[in-house]
Amino acid sequence: MAQLLAQSDFVSLHAPVTDETRGLINAQTLAQMKPGAFLVNTARAALVDEAAVCRALHQGRLGGYATDVFAVEPPAADDPLLNAPNVIATPHIGGNTQQVAAHQGEAAARALTQLLAGKAPDHALNPEVMRSFRWRGPRAMDAAALHRRRQRPGPAVTDLEAAAGRRSPAAAEASTATQTPALPSSSSSSSPSAHSVAPAAAPPATNETRQKVLALLDDFTRRVAADAELATFAKGKQVTFLFTLKDLDQTFYLSFIDGKVTAGVGTPSVHAEVRLKTTTEVLDGIFTGRVNPTKAALSGKLSFSGDTARAMAFMRIQGHMSRLYAQARAAVGELGNLAELTSPAAAPQPVAAASTFSAPSAPPTGGRWAGDSDALNVVKITQELYAKGLITATGGNVSARCADQPDEIWITPSGLFKGELRAEMLVRINLDGQVVRPTEYTASSELRIHCAIYRKMPDVQAVIHSHPEYATLMSLVGMKFEPISTEAAFVGELPVVPFIMPGSEALAEAVSEAMRKHGLAVLMQNHGMVVAGSSLRRAADWTENIEITARKLIMCRLLGKKPARIPDATVKLLREVGASIG
Repeated sequence: MAQLLAQSDFVSLHAPVTDETRGLINAQTLAQMKPGAFLVNTARAALVDEAAVCRALHQGRLGGYATDVFAVEPPAADDPLLNAPNVIATPHIGGNTQQVAAHQGEAAARALTQLLAGKAPDHALNPEVMRSFRWRGPRAMDAAALHRRRQRPGPAVTDLEAAAGRRSPAAAEASTATQTPALPSSSSSSSPSAHSVAPAAAPPATNETRQKVLALLDDFTRRVAADAELATFAKGKQVTFLFTLKDLDQTFYLSFIDGKVTAGVGTPSVHAEVRLKTTTEVLDGIFTGRVNPTKAALSGKLSFSGDTARAMAFMRIQGHMSRLYAQARAAVGELGNLAELTSPAAAPQPVAAASTFSAPSAPPTGGRWAGDSDALNVVKITQELYAKGLITATGGNVSARCADQPDEIWITPSGLFKGELRAEMLVRINLDGQVVRPTEYTASSELRIHCAIYRKMPDVQAVIHSHPEYATLMSLVGMKFEPISTEAAFVGELPVVPFIMPGSEALAEAVSEAMRKHGLAVLMQNHGMVVAGSSLRRAADWTENIEITARKLIMCRLLGKKPARIPDATVKLLREVGASIG
C-alpha cells in the first residue's frame, strides 16, 4: 500500500468499515501520498481522519479531496472540510443510481422467491435463523434476546455515529437498572368498560434526572452568554432562539443582538424570531452530535417555526453550541435516562367510566377542528393541487380563514408529504403567525406571506402558494403574462417579485404589496406563485387557469408565433369582473 500511495495521482476509497480499515487514511498515510495527489471517498466517512485531511489540504500537500460522505451529515455550514481549499462534496448520493436501485429491488424479489421455494436467500444477514424459519405456525418471541436488544444503542445513520453509540456492558447494566416498569394496562381491548387511571408520580430516578437537566441548561446558557466567539458572531445579528422541552415543560433562550449575547432558562424579554420544540433526549442528541437536526425536523421529532433565514444562523454556530454544551454536560455529570422524562401535563388523566367507545370519524364539536369544515377543505384542495402537480411533495402551502374567527387561519404544516395530508396535521395560527391551538406540527415556513396578505386584504379568504412548472418558468425567463383567453383576462396583470430569501419578512412584504396593488396573483422569481381568492375553490381554480395559460404562452414562443390577444376593451371589462369575483 505504501508503494501505491507514493506513486498514485488519484487514491479512491471503496472499502467497507472494519477494525482494519477504520481511519485508513490518516496523517501517516497522507504523508506517504504523492505530493499534490487527489483523494476520493465515495465509501464511508469512518475510513478517513477528516482533521488530517483538512491539514493536508491547507498545507497544499493534498491536491484536492472529493467526498460523498461526512462524519456528521448533513455537514454544518462551518464544517472544516467544506471550508478547506480544493474540496468537491456531494450529499451522500453516490449510491443513488438507477442501476443500484434496480439491483436492490431485484435482490429483494429474488430473496422472497427463494423463501417461497423453501430455499435460503443468497444474502441473508443472519442465515442461522433459516433453520427454524416457517411461513406458518405459532410465533415465539425470545424475551431475553429482546431485552438484551433494548439495552443496545438504536440504529446509527453513519459509521461514526455507530462507533460513538457503542456502550460497555457496565453502561448497559446501569441503563437497565434505571429503567422503570410500564404502567399496567387500564383495560383489555375486549373489555366493555374503561377504568380510571391515577397519574403516576415520577420515580426518584426521573426526578433526579429532571433536576440535573435543569442544572445543565442553567450552566449551558451561562456559558453561551459569556463566550467570546459567540459575541463575535452576534455582531450585526438580530436573532433570538427559543427552545421548548416538551417533556419538562421548560423553555430556554439564546439571543444574539448587535454583538450582545444573552441566554437563560425561561423566556426572553424580546420576541423570539426562531422557535424550536423537542424533547430533552433529542436536544441532547443534537448538541452531542448523535442526532442530525435536519432528520429530526423531517421526522417530526423537532418542530420549528419562525424566520427561516434567521434560523440558518444556527447552522453557523452549531459547533460552538456543541462545545459549550459538552462543557456544561461534563460539569453536571451523568444525566440518567432522558427517555424516561415525561411532562407532568402528559401524565395519564382520570378517565370516566363508559360502556362503549368508538373513534369518531370526524372531529367532535368543540374539538380540535371544531366548526372547521375550513380545515377539511384545506386538506382536500391541497391533495387536489398535489395530484395535478401544482404543488410538490413538500413544496407549496395552502391556507384558509377560520369561519369562527376571521383573524385566524388554518395552514398546512412544514416539510410533510402533501399527498398524505390529514386534517389533524394542519396548524391554526393568528395573523401574527402565532400558533393558537396546541399541535406537534410546525406551520409552513411561508406563513409570513399568508398572514401579510390576510392583514392587508380583509376580503381574501384563502391563499395558495404553488410551484406550477410553466408559470414559474415564465418568471425565470422574463415572459409577460398575456390575456389570450377570458380566464387569463380575469387574472389581470401578473407581477413578478424578484428573488428574496424564502420565509423572510421582506418576501412577505413584497408579495403582499404587489398583490394589493396589482391583483390576486403574484409570481415569485425562483420560488413559484401565490394566488389569493374569495374562497379556496376559486384560488385553486385560478392557480390552475394561470398555469394552463402559461403553458399556452410558452408553446407559442416555442413555435415562433405571437399569440392572438383578446381586444383591450374586452380585457378591461373582464379584469373588472375578475377583481369583483376574485
